[in-house]
Amino acid sequence: MDDASSNRESGFSETQRPAIRFLVESALRTVMSNAANREPRTREDWIRRLCEALMSEAESSYHAVIAALIATGVKQNEIYQSYVPAAARYLGELWVSDKASFVDVTVGASRLQNLIRQREADGGHLWSDRSVPLGQSVLVAIPEYEQHALGAFVAADNLRRHGLWVHMAIGLKDAELAQLVNSQRFSMVGLSIATPNSVEKTTGLVDYIRSNSKHTPPIVVGGRMVEQNEKLVLRTGADFAVRSAREAIEKCGLSSVAEALPFSGIS
Repeated sequence: MDDASSNRESGFSETQRPAIRFLVESALRTVMSNAANREPRTREDWIRRLCEALMSEAESSYHAVIAALIATGVKQNEIYQSYVPAAARYLGELWVSDKASFVDVTVGASRLQNLIRQREADGGHLWSDRSVPLGQSVLVAIPEYEQHALGAFVAADNLRRHGLWVHMAIGLKDAELAQLVNSQRFSMVGLSIATPNSVEKTTGLVDYIRSNSKHTPPIVVGGRMVEQNEKLVLRTGADFAVRSAREAIEKCGLSSVAEALPFSGIS
């Protein structure tokens, strides 16, 4: 087939073909440029991308984001110790600013919790094999009124990496928690406080534990509310309000064998 026949079949004349080629090439360059721009460039970009995937309809999309992040050289421990808490905090910010629905944020937070639980299920030693337990035991509690649990899970892992035995208590009533405190010689009790409403309820919980425990170890509170208003949190009657595992350990006079790691400021 000659060029003339080809041009007639394509519907373009000789004078039109260069212009069409230019438009096609321009469109391809735009697509490639957009694809490059969509690739996260900073830690904050990755966190936003991860949160988008966590809230998406595709169940596996956030796994793909994590895989891509690892491919850039970020270590798995850094993802779980840094990116996961930051993603949880960002999800909360999206909800507060009405940029994401309650359902979307709940789905995202649930998937983050599943990530942590799955990591423990696949081999809990991955969370604690960098430290040797020193014999000291601490209780990390998520009261029944506290719905934000992710921060407490991350905090518990950080404490384990400092060489502490950590007992998790999830959704217990005041009497159940006080009974648990009485059942063992804990060196510290940590409570998660994520919302202003939780502050008032934690005040009653702390008072109940002290009134119904034969031996009450130092009570430490952590979570998003400590970041927002430490003085308000201390009104709960807790001994300390902390922002890091290292801070909790030092204030309670405990021993540590691990380097300082970020305690969860989120829940």
